[in-house]
Amino acid sequence: MTTASNNRSPRTRRWLVFLLISLALWTVAAGPPHLRSGHPAPIRLSPSQIRTLAEIARGPQVEAAAAALSDRPSATVLWAKNADASLPMASTTKLMTALLALESLDPDQIVTVPPEAIVGNASMGLQAGEQVSVRALLYGLLLPSGNDAAMTLAIAAAGSEAAFVEEMNRRAAAWGLTQTHFANPHGLDAPGQVSSARDLLALARRALDHPLLAQIVATPSITIEGYTLTNTNRLLTSYPGTYGVKTGTTDAAGQVLIAAARRPTGDALGVVLNSPDRYRDMPRMLDYYFDHWRWVDTGLRPAAINKVMAPDGTLYRITTPSRPLLLQTWQILQLRAERRIAFDVDGHPSGVYQVWLGEEKLLETPLTFEPLPSP
Repeated sequence: MTTASNNRSPRTRRWLVFLLISLALWTVAAGPPHLRSGHPAPIRLSPSQIRTLAEIARGPQVEAAAAALSDRPSATVLWAKNADASLPMASTTKLMTALLALESLDPDQIVTVPPEAIVGNASMGLQAGEQVSVRALLYGLLLPSGNDAAMTLAIAAAGSEAAFVEEMNRRAAAWGLTQTHFANPHGLDAPGQVSSARDLLALARRALDHPLLAQIVATPSITIEGYTLTNTNRLLTSYPGTYGVKTGTTDAAGQVLIAAARRPTGDALGVVLNSPDRYRDMPRMLDYYFDHWRWVDTGLRPAAINKVMAPDGTLYRITTPSRPLLLQTWQILQLRAERRIAFDVDGHPSGVYQVWLGEEKLLETPLTFEPLPSP
């Protein structure tokens, strides 16, 4: 089961924590509490599991004005703070610029840097009139966050900055980014240049699904076509498992960061907007994910116990395909599996495999029966 957090107020979160701790203290003399609602296998929570639930209810200590944390494979938002507030998003804008540019430009295409591309402070180091490949411009766009690369790509793709921005907004609407509006392709402060934490999660997932962009945002540094470029995302070299995605900083936006991190137990994607310290807030969010959620394969695997004998004496091995579930860590030992098997008049088996958490059925899938050779 996956539990998505609401935008709860601090008072509400404190009340939930108090309730959980009170429940633990009230029941300690009688053993673990039962959470029962008529199901024959109620959940029994240990004191350590109750502490874990309290930690999940509290959420990470994030000081950013807005933030959201999701599981990337399922796109489930697990924790959020003002996730739908429209705020300046600075250079995270460049993820849309990259996606849109690649719809009309080939990575190996050579383009000319126009004079109007030389804007802002963050720069790839381009000079007007230079010939540069789209691939190199994408690295310059997403590593040092070059505003010059953004403008060059936009003009090459659409003929003008204004035409490109119109297409950015059309695409944002088509993708359901309801709190997002673009005024330029680079993210410098401008009226109407806003997005939300939830929208940026969706935009980052699209960027990470593009193989070339995923490769670029995971690159700490590179020298390409004579340009030595360093990624502004410090988590790539400081937080284990980080593989993207984009920073942003302006006076109006403050510190912005979208980050993705993958480990054997899961794959997290987070956003912070207007953070006083993005490299403190984001690791806390990612730690919260890796501490409290796991992807677990609940499928039935070939094993000595996973066999059944038909009335005619035929022995069958029973299996299911891989069935991964995203679970909170306390839930893993609470799972109960059931095999429901029947034989028809000819002795042929059929059945389903179910995984339960208390009274909630998390999974039901058909069983596969493989006849085994007679001993």
